[in-house]
Parts: sequence; structure tokens; C-alpha cells
Amino acid sequence: MRQKWIVLFLFFIATTIHSQESLPSHIIVISLDGARPDAMQDAYMPHLDALLINAAYSWTAETVFPPATIPAHASMLTGLPVEEHGITHNDYSEELIEHPTFLSLAAEMGFPTAMIVGKEKFVQFHTNEQIYYEFAQLGDGSVVDAGIERLDEGDTVLFLHFPNPDFFGHSTNWMSETYINELYSTDYQIGRFLDALAERDILDSSLFIITSDHGGHDDEHGSNIPEDMLIPMIIFGYGADIMTLENIRLTQVASTVLSALDIPIPETMDEPIIYTVDD
Repeated sequence: MRQKWIVLFLFFIATTIHSQESLPSHIIVISLDGARPDAMQDAYMPHLDALLINAAYSWTAETVFPPATIPAHASMLTGLPVEEHGITHNDYSEELIEHPTFLSLAAEMGFPTAMIVGKEKFVQFHTNEQIYYEFAQLGDGSVVDAGIERLDEGDTVLFLHFPNPDFFGHSTNWMSETYINELYSTDYQIGRFLDALAERDILDSSLFIITSDHGGHDDEHGSNIPEDMLIPMIIFGYGADIMTLENIRLTQVASTVLSALDIPIPETMDEPIIYTVDD
């Protein structure tokens, strides 16, 4: 009998170690606010181009309607369509979202979690005091600065919101020369964060999702047209295979993160993105 319990105990230890080793050390979701996928393909984005060589990605993923920052990020974080989370406004609000997010669920499971955003109105998504929250007021660069600091504080699940593409879309028009050129600056900040991970020897063990909340046309967004509704979806790093993703929805981000963390996915959430090849 004693031998049987020893065998079971060793099996449990081995299974636990395997499970821990199968998880990425860090999961980073980067939301490029207002980044149109066709603009990203036209822009000079060398860091992103290098990532695509080994990534699962789509240039035709779909956001939710209305394609606006707060409704779309509510769907990104909760895995719910607008009809279910009920947030249609795009304004600052002190009323917190009622539904769990992948950040709140990760924090509840003990993962050190951080949310760094470039717009003040994201505060309505800070539903759990266990989550480190910061409004970085000086654009993409300040978001990355704060994100690097949180790596050093030990956070392993990070949500980084880059506001600059949206700013230049509204101020100079989507697809303008300035808008496309400024995506190079956004790419530079992505590169800075990747370099920080490499310096800390955690780049290869990290999983990334880079996406957007909406596109835009002229100096606005919010219409049910491809220019506003199509977004990029790029998954690379630990566990991701090279593939073209098809029929991808913004609402799949939350469950994809939870699946990678081996956290039970609420039945209400959209299904995870399949980004690995079955051997």
C-alpha cells in the first residue's frame, strides 16, 4: 500500500511539474488602438515584420460593433459581444464593468497582473485591486516604460494599451502619410519592450498577442465598414506555430489568454483561438 501511495505521489509531482513547464512564463497582450491592418502592412514596422516570420496571424480579424475603444476593449477583455456586456458608450466612466475579464480571472488565480493604458477612460476596466493599474499619460513610449517596470516587479500577465495610432488617425486621418509613418514609432516601442524581455532572458518563454480595437476612415471610426471593422491578430512566442488564422474575432482574445494560463474558461466567453499545429 505504501508503495502505491509513493507511486501516486511521484506521478502527481511529475504531472504538476509538466503542467507548470507547459505554461508560458509571461503572457503579454498589446492593443494598438486604432491600428488598421492594411496600414500596418504598408508601414515600415521592422520589429513586427520579424515577428510575423514565426507567428500565427490574421489581417482580417473582426472587431465588434460599434468599432470604438471602450465597447471593443470590453469585448477584448471579457470575451463577450457587445450585446452581452452591454457597454456601447465610448466615454470615461467610474462605473466598473460587471463581467470578469481575463485580467481579473488571472489575478484571482494568483498570477501577478498589470494593466498599463494610454487613455484615462480605461479605469472602468480596473475591477480588481490585485491588478496593478496605471494610466501612462505620454503615449506609447510611456506605456512601454511602465510595462518594463512591471516586469521588474514580477508581473507575468500584462495588458499594454498603445494610444498613438488612434491619436494620429483622428488628427491626420487614417491612411494619411503621417498616420502610416507614425506606425514606425509604435513599432519602435514594441521593439523596446521585446528587447527588455530579451535582456531579462524571458523573451523565448513569453507568449504575445498583438491586436487592435478598431480601424478607421477619414478622421473617424464607428461604422460597419471593413475600414473600421477589420483588425490585426498576431500571436507569437512560446507555444505558437506559424499559420494563417482565419475567421478570427476580437472576442476570442480573453479565452485564448485563459487557455494559455490553464485557467478554466467561463461558458459565456467566446472560444479560444487555435494557434498551434496538432502533431
